[in-house]
Amino acid sequence: MEDQLLNIIIYSALAGISTVVGIYLVLKRERWALKNSMLLVSFSGGVILTAAFLNILPEAIEINNNSLAYVLITLIVFYIVEHSMMIHSCPEGKCESHPMGWLGFFGIGFHSLLDGVAIGAGFEASFSLGVVATVGVLLHELPEGITITSLLLHTGFSRKKTIILSWIVAAATPIGAIGSYFLLKDVSRELLGFFLAITAGSFIYVGASDLLPETHKNSDKRNILSVISGVLLIYIVGHFIGGH
Repeated sequence: MEDQLLNIIIYSALAGISTVVGIYLVLKRERWALKNSMLLVSFSGGVILTAAFLNILPEAIEINNNSLAYVLITLIVFYIVEHSMMIHSCPEGKCESHPMGWLGFFGIGFHSLLDGVAIGAGFEASFSLGVVATVGVLLHELPEGITITSLLLHTGFSRKKTIILSWIVAAATPIGAIGSYFLLKDVSRELLGFFLAITAGSFIYVGASDLLPETHKNSDKRNILSVISGVLLIYIVGHFIGGH
């Protein structure tokens, strides 16, 4: 159990650091970060969709027969929440139509918290699944760091307040992961399958609804290569560390 908690702390911290990198890319090189973030968005889309379909969802189905229903419910809930709050990633900096400031902070912060739970649920199932979940979270946390920092700056928040709030968003991932360790360590296999199904559903929604649609905003053919590279990365990681 101690090794599992240590793994969760280390890997969730890496995911949080990814958000921090996104934060300071905007603060130090905003124009460059926003211009080149689309390739990372494409790569992240391939990563988290592959992790969901080839690793997390098969594990969930294996230990809980209702997993597909939970995935569907997760997709619907995410749609309702996001539609109500109208929070989407905006790597091009075009956030004018989205609710600004605090609404964006709480929405993205809550999503980061759920990312941490995804990492914790993965490690509760197996080390290999935890690593795959971490890779998926880590790679889309960087554009999230870019998004939240850009959003706060563009809505008139001071630089100091933007940094503080963005760091809170980054910290939400390891907080969610460590909290999930204590929440999930004594749960039944069926309940663990439920959490894995929710994780798969959240990955599918983020990848198919938020990340990949963003890549259609330009005709850069490198986006296709980035998506395929993301798919191959998770396939290779899953192959070498075991699991589905």
